[in-house]
Amino acid sequence: MTNNDNKNGNGKKPVFEKRLGSIRVAVWENTTDGKRWHNSSITRRYKQGDEWKETPTFNGVGDLALVGECVELAKAWIARREEEG
Repeated sequence: MTNNDNKNGNGKKPVFEKRLGSIRVAVWENTTDGKRWHNSSITRRYKQGDEWKETPTFNGVGDLALVGECVELAKAWIARREEEG
């Protein structure tokens, strides 16, 4: 899975993105009929030869700890955004 352009399937860039080590969380904002919601993804970057790639799988306890921190960062960002209206 390669996602070097940091876009989701519809070409939009994330409204929030944070990297902790090789782990990245990205949040996209969507609006339909005046209602807003957020989608998120968490991936791990790795290098294969000269090419950087991303995968939705994680290695060991260290990666999972970073995934947990990324979830908290995204959750806090989304909560603040929702409070703004």
